[in-house]
Amino acid sequence: MKSFLFALFIALSLNISAQDTSDKSQIEATLNSYIDAFYKGDTTKLKAAIKPRLNKFGYWQNETSGDYEYYAHMDYEKAMAFVQKMKNEGKSRDENKIRNVEVLDIENHIASAKVTAAWGIDYVLLSKDEGKWMIEQVIWEGPYQKNTLKETTTYYLIRHAEKDQSDKTNRDPHLIEAGIKRANQWANVLKDVTFDMVYSSNYNRTKETAAPTAKANNVEVSFYDPRNLNSEKFQNTTKGKTVLVVGHSNTTPMFVNKLLGKKKYDMIAEDNNSNLYIVTVSKNSKTATVLVVD
Repeated sequence: MKSFLFALFIALSLNISAQDTSDKSQIEATLNSYIDAFYKGDTTKLKAAIKPRLNKFGYWQNETSGDYEYYAHMDYEKAMAFVQKMKNEGKSRDENKIRNVEVLDIENHIASAKVTAAWGIDYVLLSKDEGKWMIEQVIWEGPYQKNTLKETTTYYLIRHAEKDQSDKTNRDPHLIEAGIKRANQWANVLKDVTFDMVYSSNYNRTKETAAPTAKANNVEVSFYDPRNLNSEKFQNTTKGKTVLVVGHSNTTPMFVNKLLGKKKYDMIAEDNNSNLYIVTVSKNSKTATVLVVD
């Protein structure tokens, strides 16, 4: 199942390196595997997400008193047994509405994250060994309450793939073979992100770039007017969602700047179809990073 590229940082700086972005994606994948394991009763995914020295415990709110009471400690063996028991008893669920991963902070070897799932809120500590991020410690509270899921919006913005430039008078060319290949590559690069919406300007080159990712997420491509970037309607429609926006060498960085409320990025070079901008907008912060994906 697609995980949402996963995870969770409270104090993410505005400038993240490409390596940090790669770490973020790996952490998000681990966190989504963790959620899927408990949702689906999948011990394979759980084994891929947690370390053998797992230390997990939490607090459950008493329905009568409203007080939070300590809930049983769970180590690696107990976690595996619990997930297997869920599967054996047919208690798996297909749940994407109550699912959010937020990477809070990443250092060289450790990271912190927040998971929102059907049972409640988990704060997670991870460590990195042999290039793989896995969960070491979890403290959680439950049950899930609707107001606990922050309305964080994440935008992924890319320029259209390589277009046909043989006819300079053609203002609406299609993608060439290399562009079609790149469009499919974007769908593969972003396969672990669960997109709620996919936007494109109404041109062949952008629509064809957006199509593979939209198809992979079983969503229709919506169109936006590049002349009216980040309108109030667009903000309201996309609030709290994960969104892909496909644009042009000039409109894509302009869109990012509009989302941030300040100029940070310049126009993309004509020979560059590789930039991936990731913008996260929450109530109290706006962060952005750019990754070059060849």
